[in-house]
Amino acid sequence: MEAAAKRGRNGGRPSVVDDDKRPASLARHAEGQALREIHRGVGVSLAVVHGVVAAARSTETAEETV
Repeated sequence: MEAAAKRGRNGGRPSVVDDDKRPASLARHAEGQALREIHRGVGVSLAVVHGVVAAARSTETAEETV
């Protein structure tokens, strides 16, 4: 792994959510859209939308405790 990292190669699958899809998903969620509607509209899986929303909630919670 270290040799690969030195060559600039990182393991793992590339993220499906790019810089456009994450804010779009969160904005739709803030408007009150259902997660299923968001996943159909943005073009990612329902599990990905759940992950994006959960990550945003955990970030908000962490910021509130600081």
